[in-house]
Formats: sequence, C-alpha cells, structure tokens
Amino acid sequence: MNNKTDRRKLRTKKLLRQALIELMEEKGLEKITVSDLANRADINRGTFYLHYEDVHDFIEQQVHEFLNQLSELASKVQFTDLLLAAERDEPFPGLISIIEHWERNADFCKWLLGPKGDPSFVLRVKELMKQRLFIKLSGLEGTDSASELQVPLEYLIAYVTSANVGVLQHWFHTGRIQTPTEIHFIMIRLISKGWLSFSGVRHAIANLKG
Repeated sequence: MNNKTDRRKLRTKKLLRQALIELMEEKGLEKITVSDLANRADINRGTFYLHYEDVHDFIEQQVHEFLNQLSELASKVQFTDLLLAAERDEPFPGLISIIEHWERNADFCKWLLGPKGDPSFVLRVKELMKQRLFIKLSGLEGTDSASELQVPLEYLIAYVTSANVGVLQHWFHTGRIQTPTEIHFIMIRLISKGWLSFSGVRHAIANLKG
C-alpha cells in the first residue's frame, strides 16, 4: 500500500469515526446502518465496503485499535511503583499516560461507555485492566501477604477495576472538567486511602460514638 492509499484510508477512517460519534449521540449504536455512516461521512457505500464488512466490523476495528494501544501502555506500568506513588501521593507518569490515551479518544469512548453505547466494551476494558494492571496481585496467593487479605482476591480485583471504570465514566459524563493528571490523583488517592477516608463517614461515626 503506497502513501497516497494510506492517507486516503486514514482520511476515510477519520470521516467515518466522526460520523459514528455523531450518530451514536443522535440515535444510539444499534440503530446505525452503513448508509447512515456513508451519508454522514459523505462517502459512497462502495468505499466503506473496501475497508469494512459492516457497521459492527468498523466499530470492532476501532475498539480493537484503542484497546491494543491501551494494553501496550498498561503493560509498561509496574504495579508496585503505582502503589508506591499512591502511598506518597506523588504523580505516576504511567497512569497519566493511560488517562491521556482515554482523553485522546474521549468522544468515541464517551458513547461506548454511555447508556446508548456498547455494554461489552466496559467488560473488555475491565478484563484488560485485570490482566495488565491488577493480575500481578495473584502473585500474593500462597504467600504470607495473602493471609492478610480481608476479602477474596477476585473481589478485590473486581472492586478496583469497576471503581476506575466508574471514575472514567463520570469524567466523560461531566465533560472532562479535570485534567488527566487530576483524574490520575483521584484514582491513586482512592487506591491508597479508600472511599471512607474522603467521604466523611468515619468522622460522622466518631461523632456519634462521642
């Protein structure tokens, strides 16, 4: 494939992706047709079928590309370094890079994570997070540290992955007011302290006891 063809394909993908984002907002993912995409992107159906089988195939290729890039970034994160940064309340560049990747794809991911999006996308993100960021916790099994866990490991992993996806969903839903670095600090502080430390519940309970 020559450079001219590459540029043409990239331009087509960009136009179709923008069309997809607009249509997801207007009518939801399940109701979008090839004709909808082609008309909105101002390309003919034949051009679409040169690269994709159908709407599902187009979306799947976009998701696959996004998740592959996310996995590559996550694979560089050392979990022990992340925990150390959380304990010290210091910036952790690896996590910031991951959130910046989400920000670069915010318009696309916002709708996939939203009520009109694709529920399977959330499950795939959680699975990737478990494999790349948190699966190293399984190394605790059979060690002295494992006996100190107060909940089963699989529940700990499920809680952390769901919490982080929830933070991203809320960030997108509220218009991404915070920067990636600010979101990163929200995540690592929740990892380090837990929600009770920031909710005021402990203080309220202490007052009741007093």
